[in-house]
Amino acid sequence: MRIVSFLPTATEMLYALGLGSSLVGRSEHCVYPPAVRRKPVVVSSRIARTTRQDSAAIHKAVKKLKEEGAHQFQIDRNLLKRLRPDLLLTQNLCSVCAASHPEIEEAIVGLSPKPRILSLQGQNLKAILSDLTALGKATGKTAAAARVKNRLQERIARVRRRLRGISHRPRVWCCEWLEPLMAAGHWIPEMVEIAGGTDGLGQPGRNSRWLSWDQVRADNPEIIVVMPCSYTIRQTLREQRRLTGRPGWEKLPAVKDGRVFAVDGAFTHHAGPRLVDGIELFARLFHPDRMPGRQNFKLNQVRFSARLSST
Repeated sequence: MRIVSFLPTATEMLYALGLGSSLVGRSEHCVYPPAVRRKPVVVSSRIARTTRQDSAAIHKAVKKLKEEGAHQFQIDRNLLKRLRPDLLLTQNLCSVCAASHPEIEEAIVGLSPKPRILSLQGQNLKAILSDLTALGKATGKTAAAARVKNRLQERIARVRRRLRGISHRPRVWCCEWLEPLMAAGHWIPEMVEIAGGTDGLGQPGRNSRWLSWDQVRADNPEIIVVMPCSYTIRQTLREQRRLTGRPGWEKLPAVKDGRVFAVDGAFTHHAGPRLVDGIELFARLFHPDRMPGRQNFKLNQVRFSARLSST
C-alpha cells in the first residue's frame, strides 16, 4: 500500500502501526519520527513560519487567506500524481493545522486510479483512539492498532491511579496562542483533567477559543502551560514577553509560585500516540509528588525563569 499523509497526527499513527515504509509522501509539518523527514513533501503551507514571523503576523496572514477564500495549504499535484497513492490521510477538524478534505478532493481530480481518502475526526481522546482503530482497519493493521490502543489506555489508567485521591486540582490555563490569546479546546481540557488539573478557560470537545487578558486574569490560573500550536519551545520563549509584559502578570498565582511552563506543542496538538506523553508530562508538572521516577522531559518542557516570570 502506498500512503500519503497530510497531517502529523496520521503520520505518527502510521509509524506506531509499523507502516513507515508504506508512507510515500507527507506534509511539511510531518517531522516525527525523524525518519519521516526523508519522505518527499507533498503539501506545504503558504504561510512561511520563519523566525521573522511571530504569532501576531501568522494570525494576520491566516485571517487574510480566509477573507480571500484561499486555501492555506498548497498541494504539489504533479508529485502527488507521480507517487500514485492508494490512500490519502487528512482531517476536517482545523483548516489552519493541515490540508482538509475539500482541498484534497480538488487535488485528486484526474488521478487514476483515484485513491481512497480517510479523514480523521477526533475531537476528544475517545474519538482519537477510534481514529487509530479506523486507520488500522483501512491499512490491514487491525491487530496492531488494537495493541497500540491498549497500551495507550493502560498508560492513561496508570496516571489516573497515581493521582487518585489528590486533595487539590489546580486551575490551569493552556495557552494555545500568544497574539491574540487563546484557550486550548478539543482534547486538551481532557488531558488536563486526567493529569489532575481543572481547565476553566478551555472547553472539552469544543473548538479552541480566543480570550481577552481580562478573562485570563479573572480565571486567576495557578498553573500556566504555554503551548502555541505548531510552536517549538524555542519559538515560544522568543515571544514570552507577549505574556510576561502584560499588566498584572506578576500577580497571577502561577507566576508568583513559579509554575509557568513552555511545552512543545507536538505533545498537545498532534492528536496521536504522543498525546499520552503529554498527559504524563502534565501530571508531572501539576503533581510532581505523585509522579515518581526519573522520566526525562527536559527536551519537552522548560520552566519560565523566575526573573522573566516577575517582569
